[in-house]
Amino acid sequence: PPPPATTNHQPPPLLSHPLQPPRAHHCQFISMVRFLSYLVAACLAVAAAAESEVVTLTSDNFEHETQVATGATTGDWFVKFYAPWCGHCKKMAPAWESLAVELKEGGLVNVAEVDVTGNRALGTRFEVKGFPTLLYFTKGTMYKYQGPRELEALTKYANGGYKDTAGSPVPGEPSIVDEFKKAFTQIFSSITYYLKNPGKVKENEWGFLAAGLVIGTVFCSFIFMTFTMMGPAPPPPTKPKSS
Repeated sequence: PPPPATTNHQPPPLLSHPLQPPRAHHCQFISMVRFLSYLVAACLAVAAAAESEVVTLTSDNFEHETQVATGATTGDWFVKFYAPWCGHCKKMAPAWESLAVELKEGGLVNVAEVDVTGNRALGTRFEVKGFPTLLYFTKGTMYKYQGPRELEALTKYANGGYKDTAGSPVPGEPSIVDEFKKAFTQIFSSITYYLKNPGKVKENEWGFLAAGLVIGTVFCSFIFMTFTMMGPAPPPPTKPKSS
């Protein structure tokens, strides 16, 4: 009898492309690689921040750490006032880090930085109008650095070069009275401007309404506090009679 007919039956390949993983596994692999990359970058950033010798100052700890208004015992301070989006600030960051390391060895100058976008009160106090602004504080006097933003020049300035520039007294911490004075000065300037330019009043009617509400609230609060302080003192509490 003739031999049985044979069919060319082969098992299907496990992968349509033997050299490439399936698409689902490929996407998972890419996602895992990205996650690990982000994790490594985050760890490096945290490690760099932990090793930084630059002191981070805020509105809450500035005076406590530096004592610049009193010129007390914390030493001299070289402070960079910056904004995170400032390109010049980013460019000089490596030099500022190196300066902090170099000056720490001498132990005479503290190198710090202030993010003005998150600590606007300090920017106002020290009249920061551009970024970066570099101020050197020593014994109740501050000096504004205006030289090259390079390590050699910065080091020379901190090691005594500031004495060749003009200094000014460190402004004290603003009080409530100072804030009121500033507010009234701004209001007076606005009133003077609109008296000289009456045509601008109609363009800002809502602004005048808001300003009126603020002025009225402040004025009434001031009158209330004045009469409260000038009024007679409350009588002392009576002691209960002993039986």
